[in-house]
Amino acid sequence: MNLEHVTPSDLARELAIDAKRIRDFLRETYGLLKKRDEKRWLLTTAQADVVRRHFRE
Repeated sequence: MNLEHVTPSDLARELAIDAKRIRDFLRETYGLLKKRDEKRWLLTTAQADVVRRHFRE
């Protein structure tokens, strides 16, 4: 796992859930990558923490 960015796959392994569920949540929370002018999810530590909190609830 890159220390500067976390991917949905990194979080999927950590949380033992399907990466698609994480990507779906990211789209709902942050919008589509294309609209953000990005090609893949590279999450900051803060964004990764939002995902962790959501799926641990």
